Amino acid sequence: PPRAAEARQAFLAADQSTFRIVGAACGRIQEGSGFLVEGGHVVTNAHVIAGVTTPRVQSQEGGEFVGTVVAFDSARDIAVLRLDSSPAEELTLATDAADRGSAGAVVGYPEGGDLTGVRAAVRRALSAVGRDIYSRNTVERDIYELQTRVVPGNSGGPFVTEDGTVAGVVFAASSSNQGIGYALTMEELRPVLDRARGRSGSVGTGSCLR
Repeated sequence: PPRAAEARQAFLAADQSTFRIVGAACGRIQEGSGFLVEGGHVVTNAHVIAGVTTPRVQSQEGGEFVGTVVAFDSARDIAVLRLDSSPAEELTLATDAADRGSAGAVVGYPEGGDLTGVRAAVRRALSAVGRDIYSRNTVERDIYELQTRVVPGNSGGPFVTEDGTVAGVVFAASSSNQGIGYALTMEELRPVLDRARGRSGSVGTGSCLR
């Protein structure tokens, strides 16, 4: 993993643009993370807002915004919210694939608590076969295996490099190794963002996860 100073630099480049995502579904509160990109859009995981009708976007300073869901992809596990205005600097998405050893930080709100940045580095890129968020259909996704620690609440947050460029969307932790996490690549995110651009009306968020 990177040195602590390198990870700190990555964290500071993205902290103002990373938000807590909160919403009610299945009679409980669901929490995750998300980050601001072009056009006032906030990216998160689909499983974070599944079944949520009015997701709220919260900043680390205590500000709160209501997000309109403009894309929801249960196969890729990506959702996009639109805000009426951009409350922070929009993060830049990587245009090239990350190589093994690419380093930075996983930024998010673990357990719904305070914003943190955890050291992270790419171990390898994978074409992974798994299930959609409802475990109904088999899907194949391009992902990064990261040397980092991911806990509930980190879902939907960015994996950022030292200059604050988003290289991946955190979505899962290893079930057998607490030092391994997984992030979706920009190749998975871009088609969902393309669908979200220019959409003014909201889309459904499916059924909640129990």
